[in-house]
Amino acid sequence: MHVVDLSHGSLEVAALRDVPALELRAGDVEPDELATALAVLRDVRGLKALRLRSRVRGLPPALTELRGLQRLELVDDELPGLPAAIAELTRLRSLRLELFHLASLPRSFAALTRLRELYIDSHHLARLPDNLVALQELRSLTLLLRHVYLHDWERPAHFDPRFEQSPEALFRLLSALPQLSSLTLGEPGSCGWPEKIFNKIPAEFGGLHALTELTLTSVAHRMPLPHEVVMPGLRRIRAFLSYFDANTDELRAMFPNAVIGDDA
Repeated sequence: MHVVDLSHGSLEVAALRDVPALELRAGDVEPDELATALAVLRDVRGLKALRLRSRVRGLPPALTELRGLQRLELVDDELPGLPAAIAELTRLRSLRLELFHLASLPRSFAALTRLRELYIDSHHLARLPDNLVALQELRSLTLLLRHVYLHDWERPAHFDPRFEQSPEALFRLLSALPQLSSLTLGEPGSCGWPEKIFNKIPAEFGGLHALTELTLTSVAHRMPLPHEVVMPGLRRIRAFLSYFDANTDELRAMFPNAVIGDDA
């Protein structure tokens, strides 16, 4: 991937003529400089993948005019959310969001029907929207929540950002994604925190019929398992055995074909 740091100079179309993948570092530049750079990228015909590292309160409209993008990664500690115009990037296959302040996804997100991979890492995300079911081609989902040990200077002192969706509602939503084969759930940085969001595996988990790979990280220990749920399609479970409130025989009964362990 070609890397350009805007703090060291501006973009030149001629230098990017044959660049299919670009990392644009814009953490130390003004928003108008970023907007100018993204406008330049509209003339880079072969650009398919963009990783944008920025610190802005709003994405310049020029980003959503890069209609040829198939892969987009956004890394930003200040961006509060995605614009509705993200729906214009209809060719996206992969979207990675490492956004500190991301609290929700816009309703227009459902228009990204070609999306196959979605990665979300956020301190503020409250829920996944019900219209996520429109992403019928989605094969891989990563959901990392970092709500604990957070002091947000822009919110009242009593504000406690939490993921409001119950495990039952979350897995009921995910079970409506027929192609979902890889799922990663975690609460990084929450070691020792007693109020885990992912604190059980509900019966609705059994509805993820296409799932072949499950990864759990920094979730609750001794999560209860649903009775009479069998997942023969699962092949790999990357998780500590201490995450499950079950003995070896019970795990084998529920996941008869899976290799289970943090190094699986």
